[in-house]
Amino acid sequence: MTEPPGRNDPCPCGSGLKYKKCHAARDRATAETHQLRLLSNAPAAARDRLLRLPAPAQLSLTWEIDIVPVPVTLADDPAARSAAILVVAPPFVIACEMVDRPSAEPDELAVLLARHLMAAQEHATVAPTHVAIRHADLAEPLRRLLAEQGIAVVLADELPGVADALRSLLAHVFGGVMPLHLLRSRPETWAGWGMPVELTARLFRAAAAFHRAAPWTVAAGETPIMVTRPGSDAWAAFALGAAGEQTGLALYHDIADVEWIFTADAADEPSAMFDGVEDIVVSLLFNTRNELPRCMRAEIQREGWEIAGPHAYPTLMVLNAPGGGIRRRHFEDLIAALESVPRFVAQNARLMAGDVGEDPGFEWKDPATGTTCALATVDELFEEFASPEVLLPAGPRGSGATPLAALDVDEAARSVNRTLTRFRAWLRKPLRGRPPTEAAVRRHATTARLFVEHCAHGCGKPVTGVSEFELRSFLYDWYPRKVASSLAEARRTLVELRRFFAFLEKREDVVCEWAMPILGDVMTFERRWESFPGGFFWDEAVQAWQEPHVRDLASRVLLPVSDPHGGIEWGPAMGTTEFALNREAHRLWIAWRDEAIDAGTTHPRDVLAQVVDRQRAWANTPNEICGGLTPKAAIDWERERVRAQNAPGPRRRAQRATGARLRKGPGPRPP
Repeated sequence: MTEPPGRNDPCPCGSGLKYKKCHAARDRATAETHQLRLLSNAPAAARDRLLRLPAPAQLSLTWEIDIVPVPVTLADDPAARSAAILVVAPPFVIACEMVDRPSAEPDELAVLLARHLMAAQEHATVAPTHVAIRHADLAEPLRRLLAEQGIAVVLADELPGVADALRSLLAHVFGGVMPLHLLRSRPETWAGWGMPVELTARLFRAAAAFHRAAPWTVAAGETPIMVTRPGSDAWAAFALGAAGEQTGLALYHDIADVEWIFTADAADEPSAMFDGVEDIVVSLLFNTRNELPRCMRAEIQREGWEIAGPHAYPTLMVLNAPGGGIRRRHFEDLIAALESVPRFVAQNARLMAGDVGEDPGFEWKDPATGTTCALATVDELFEEFASPEVLLPAGPRGSGATPLAALDVDEAARSVNRTLTRFRAWLRKPLRGRPPTEAAVRRHATTARLFVEHCAHGCGKPVTGVSEFELRSFLYDWYPRKVASSLAEARRTLVELRRFFAFLEKREDVVCEWAMPILGDVMTFERRWESFPGGFFWDEAVQAWQEPHVRDLASRVLLPVSDPHGGIEWGPAMGTTEFALNREAHRLWIAWRDEAIDAGTTHPRDVLAQVVDRQRAWANTPNEICGGLTPKAAIDWERERVRAQNAPGPRRRAQRATGARLRKGPGPRPP
């Protein structure tokens, strides 16, 4: 945390006056009271009536909270970074507060959010049970602060209540619609970022050297350089300017956002490519002097910071950071990238001028700073499925869940019809709002039928026993191969399946926590749909297309594995008995997997070892599916019988004799 200025220190706003003669009094007043409180001067009864808040008992107990930068400048405070703190119990806004210089550090931001949440709770006279937030960095510190209050903190990809409130706020202030994905802080001085003067001076020196080196003239614009400062985060860095656009350096905290930028369709509106960017982006852009705010020009001149030329005045842009600020460690990461990227490019100019996407990943360590730079390979950029480092449960939860349930052919048809009948009835009678049209009900039911039949007929289980395996197989293999649809129809499938999984949770009490993240991954689904080569499953091109999906299932420990060390080696073509046993093994495999995870084992390698041990024990235990034989013995007998049927004369007779001896032995007759 940056220390507050002393009374006789220069004011952080960049005015040149001492702090005591400039903003000291204003900051004291800000610390004592909030700058803005909705209807704060209205009597309580009038305020509640105007806000149309329901009775406390009717408020949702799952709240949302966020701190969002708003593009507001304060005439008397050019170092301000305005942000809105929104507390929402959807669809009601409980509190909306404006702050003008929030910290960018997660621990301090968590304290600020917790304070505002407690104030909102006091106003609403009811406490939430859960609070959803959007930024992962804030989750743990906020959990620690709210644990004593009995409030759980959950991480969500989207906060729809906050988004609606923010759109209304921006429309009221600016008189129009402003894209939420472009919201960012715009302090009119570098002091507004809250960094020490000497650290900002170092950034200007690094930026000047970067501009003089002009690495964008060598580095290919489509290939990021992975930059890692010792002890800090890894960033995907791009030297901007190769295509004649504005020069500078952009850092992406998540390489998945780089893939989104490359694949987004933004022909009509270039800024739309940032709509799907979810993690932090830090950009240093070079401008002319006249493009800077007047107070920033005065600040740079007064401090004597280094500038490389008339078109090399640096400005900072930060997207998707909580509150719109930049953490000190990320500010230092930007400096390290400005210093090291030009040297890395100069060292490898010939390599970078070629097709670096085919390079296996060249890595270099800057001897001056210790910063590591490496070329990202094509596989890193466009990895179809990222291997998980930690496993989460993959089966259904809740009182309605039946994770080990199985269906035969007759039961499968009845189960499908029963589920769809209940789903249609649920759609027609929503808890609130107007019911959908019959056309919408039919459309949702048609999509649900595809998935329910995939579970019942393809996997032999009801949807009350559905696991992550069935959803991934449906989206990434079955649907692209089997359903002839347009891209728009494919996208609607995700939306309609979200509604179906909401039905499972709210009506059937079958909770699938893994479903919404998968259904929210539009990019992976579209990539699988668009890349399907066409043809039948035995075609070589189709099998090559299926391979990444199968590897992904294996990396998530969602597939029973062959076990030659005392267990079963599953065959590529299964007989009737082996097929039935494989289905049972798969149901048990998911249950064993989740039991291991619930007990605290989460690394894929360790989970796999435990589940293989349990599968081996099951394979050598008598099983009623195969008439009391062990699964391993029954599968061996079935394979011998198949070989006997295909063997020539005398050998076939010998095999039949062996089968007869097996049947006469102790125990029931094999199937």
